[in-house]
Amino acid sequence: MAAQLPPRPTLLASPPSLSTLRTALRSATRDCLDRNLPHAAKFAGQLLAALPAPTPRARSPVQPPPRDDRPGPSRSTPHPADHDLASPHVHFRTSTPVKPADGSSAGAHPASGAPGGGGGGNGAGAPRPSLSGLLPLGSFRSARGGSARDSLGSVLSMGPASSPVVERSTAFDRLDDDLDEDMHPVAGPSSSSRDAAPGPAEAWPDANHAARQEWLARDDDEQDLYTLALAHLRSHELQRTAHVLRNCAGPKARWLRSYAKYLAGEKRLQEEAGELLGVKDRPQPNPFTQELLEDMASWEPGFLESDGWLLYLQALLLLSLMPTAPAPTAARPLDAPPPALDYRLAALETLVNSVRLEPYNWSAWLKIADCLDGPEELEATLPFLPQCYPLLLFYVHATLEIHAAGDALHDCLDELEAVFGADCSVITGLRALVYYHIREFDDATALFATLRKSDPYRLDDIDVLSNILYVSDKRPELAALAQEYTRLDRTRPEVCCLIGNYFSLRRDHEKAILYFRRALKLDRGYLSAWTLMGHEYVEMKNTNAAIASYRRAVDVNRKDYRAWYGLGQTYELLGEPFYAVSYYQRAAALRPYDARMWSALASCYEKLKRIPDAIRAHQRALLSSEPGDGSDLALRIGKLYSATGQGAHAAAYHRRALAEGVRGGMGANELGRVYLWLAKWEMRRAPGPAAAGRGGGGGGIGEEDKGGDLGKAEEYLRVVEGTQEYRDEAKALLKDLEVLMLSRE
Repeated sequence: MAAQLPPRPTLLASPPSLSTLRTALRSATRDCLDRNLPHAAKFAGQLLAALPAPTPRARSPVQPPPRDDRPGPSRSTPHPADHDLASPHVHFRTSTPVKPADGSSAGAHPASGAPGGGGGGNGAGAPRPSLSGLLPLGSFRSARGGSARDSLGSVLSMGPASSPVVERSTAFDRLDDDLDEDMHPVAGPSSSSRDAAPGPAEAWPDANHAARQEWLARDDDEQDLYTLALAHLRSHELQRTAHVLRNCAGPKARWLRSYAKYLAGEKRLQEEAGELLGVKDRPQPNPFTQELLEDMASWEPGFLESDGWLLYLQALLLLSLMPTAPAPTAARPLDAPPPALDYRLAALETLVNSVRLEPYNWSAWLKIADCLDGPEELEATLPFLPQCYPLLLFYVHATLEIHAAGDALHDCLDELEAVFGADCSVITGLRALVYYHIREFDDATALFATLRKSDPYRLDDIDVLSNILYVSDKRPELAALAQEYTRLDRTRPEVCCLIGNYFSLRRDHEKAILYFRRALKLDRGYLSAWTLMGHEYVEMKNTNAAIASYRRAVDVNRKDYRAWYGLGQTYELLGEPFYAVSYYQRAAALRPYDARMWSALASCYEKLKRIPDAIRAHQRALLSSEPGDGSDLALRIGKLYSATGQGAHAAAYHRRALAEGVRGGMGANELGRVYLWLAKWEMRRAPGPAAAGRGGGGGGIGEEDKGGDLGKAEEYLRVVEGTQEYRDEAKALLKDLEVLMLSRE
């Protein structure tokens, strides 16, 4: 049975043009790289590369300078401009002179002795180029900014016909040749629009706007120090990065200083954690979180709220304070209130505000998905998110995270493919994950093969492909995949997980654990490795290590049903069905349409003698089972009803088990037992002298009041008589059946 999907989000009625989208993605890629967010930059860059290439514009040929026939130095004499290149007073020159504002000729330069002239030219009377006719350096920024087009409020409140037109200078045209003059509003603010102000719907007050302009101007003044600090950060000198920017107050500098300290705290936690699953290996808060949050609180009013990157960092700090470790005792019941998750909702609100300001920061979208606790929260959050293309990608990703995947997700991906093309690796990878989550492994494998052919060095989701090959028992393909990617990069957690799956399929559990531990040393938040390592410890009968691994997987992501299911299995192996029930309940709540979760829960209820609960759990499993797979479940329900004396219900489920078993190829022994049970049931219900001794109780279903169908009973017994195992019992029952039939006459 397919899962119930949350309502699908909608985009703006007037989507941005390709030129506008291309410009926004270029700006987002540059800004993410400038803030050392490579994952988000890769996401924006892949979308940018997938867009159709722009049509090249015809450019006018470069005109040669006018010939000067006046007597002067010979051809071997250097040009005066060559001397200017060595002059420290000349900052730059252009290949095409800019026309001065007074309308004079671009080539008419003042004489060397004129005011503002250069002086010191090479050769008698040789003119020196002047910079007085060039546009000021700040004019490029002023030509871009100051327009309501780049604000979120104007985008969401304006119709397509009310899009403002930005006046652009000739110099701005030369910088951005690919922009159209009739740009449509983009869904969300452009990352490069540093001076953009919100539109009419969310206009900045004059004081706040002036303050924002002042804050942004600090970035220009601190650019040299920022560049140095960024070099230190990319050299992994985190504390040095923060020290270089200690006196800077611009948005970018404050971002990099705080982010470097946050990374330094995460690095310290990694170093102090010690051995995996050791005494010190416990979730701990970042040591710099409180300091950084206090620093943010001391900033100017409105400073933090005006920058989407700083809001993203604040959300990271809030999430680092969250106590996510489960209780060491029994898990809470399913109907109990959820444990207090400190700052989760505050972080979620901060992240929503962040993506409204920076809609192409994919890292922030991923954190929003991590904060959501279920489909209800996803549905409640969607209306507050910006209506742009990343919203559809986020919707697909978040739906997969809450295990509500369905075929309807392909409609979102089809809409995205219409814009970015069928060769976009981001969209193709998400479509493969959709097929994986709905257990259509052949389609998922085909898409992964397409991705490997078009992008052979792509390592994203390679662990998912290894899981598919593992459950499909394709050992040669998995071995070839492991060998190929080991040569490519063996230091990636995904590759270590791939190799671990290969050794697990070979039943070499010790080597599999070795590679899963290696993946966790590279990234302790790698969810799949914790869960798979727990599976390996279960195979080795090391239940203590398995429980510890599953608990760490729950710490990383409480929405991972595999970890909860693994905990239930481990406690069931230990003979503790009471504890196992709690974990199976959690897994079933996360995967309500997975028959395996309900079957495991029903099995524990049977061991606890909670027969009514076991029947209900088996019925949920039967509803969620695939066509043709319900015969065993129906037979178990029938046996439970029979044990409680509800014969009519038991007979109904035995008939269903028989019908599905015949179609699904149930074994001869199981079919024989079903035939015998149904024959006895019909004989017990038959009227006659011996009916009281054969009465089966129950009632209200089928032909209970009409008496047993002895003809059916004989038909069942004739079928069983042809089997080897139940032949003698069938013959004895046929003799009793003849007596019943004679008594009726």
